[in-house]
Amino acid sequence: MNQSEIETIILDLGGVIINLDIDHAFDRFSQLFGKDIRSDLLHDTDSHRFFLDYELGHIADETFRNHLYAMGEKRIDDRNLDSAWNAMLGDIPEERMDWIRELTRQYKVAILSNTNAIHIRRFDQVFAQANNGKFPSDIFHKTYYSHVIHDRKPNESCFTTVLDDMNADPSKTVFYDDNLDNIATAQSLGIHAVLVEKNKLRKDQLPNGRK
Repeated sequence: MNQSEIETIILDLGGVIINLDIDHAFDRFSQLFGKDIRSDLLHDTDSHRFFLDYELGHIADETFRNHLYAMGEKRIDDRNLDSAWNAMLGDIPEERMDWIRELTRQYKVAILSNTNAIHIRRFDQVFAQANNGKFPSDIFHKTYYSHVIHDRKPNESCFTTVLDDMNADPSKTVFYDDNLDNIATAQSLGIHAVLVEKNKLRKDQLPNGRK
């Protein structure tokens, strides 16, 4: 794709913008509850559906927390639970943030993320720390979070919502994600999609990038 043709860039959040370590969160849950809830949350059909409902904004934070308490068979302080859930969110390397700020000066840049309210509150804090108090809305042209738009990747409708709202031509749009299913849907819609190795976005993957 010719770089001069690029108008819009869409970035995934976890594993692309901010470093992500899901195991860290489950390790914290094990410490708090004294049991491993990883398999239940990830593989139990009802719990997995419940998690997706939270990502889609269909249930409130309190309902989500209560479900985790039931799985852990223990009631703890909400702040400790949120802290454990947010433990999967790491830092935003300074160099990576510099690249992203550079992109926003040249293109329309948006975030598209499958996420939830508790995570976004923490992401805003980490982002502000990395950007002299500025929040994502101060730097990105648009932010699309699954729990806000009530849709999620890899649904085609999720991508078309973003393209329509940004008035973006898919053939002039580049999408970065660390999930192959999301990449496949984007490509099926004519978007130029780039698979990012989790937590390892490279400068040479970006427009005007060099190794």
